[in-house]
Amino acid sequence: MSEESQPEPQKRTTTESTPAPSPLVHTDEAAAAIIPNGISLSKQKLSAKEDNGSQNDGRQTLDPIEDPNQKIEDYDWADVEHRYHDKMQECAKDEAALFDEFNDTIKLFESWTAAMTVHENDRSYKRLKTRMTYVERDEERLEKKRQHYSKVVSAFESALALLRSP
Repeated sequence: MSEESQPEPQKRTTTESTPAPSPLVHTDEAAAAIIPNGISLSKQKLSAKEDNGSQNDGRQTLDPIEDPNQKIEDYDWADVEHRYHDKMQECAKDEAALFDEFNDTIKLFESWTAAMTVHENDRSYKRLKTRMTYVERDEERLEKKRQHYSKVVSAFESALALLRSP
């Protein structure tokens, strides 16, 4: 077999694209987004190396976990730190946007309550005026009855006075 037809082993790139977690994700999910595939990545490398090792010259390369003499591949912790800070900045921006939206909603609610207060004050004033009108009408009706009873009593008194006089 020629070297061109052999599949290349999987190589780790630092520009792997991972889906951005939502701002309110569990810590383990956020860590999984920062360090994608965790240990399973090295297992994928091992299976790819085993396939290539058996095809190359009959030698089989072992995973550093299985062969203590083999050097463990360095991990790019600076990249993890960089991605962590990027994710945290995204979360901070999302959080700031949520706070801005919340503040806008609060302002709207304050406007609504202020309008409701003015409206309710107008309604309560109209109710007061209506009650005052009913009371004034009742007072006028009672005053007319009082005057009527006064006139009736005066009429009876004058009729009695006429009956008493010879």
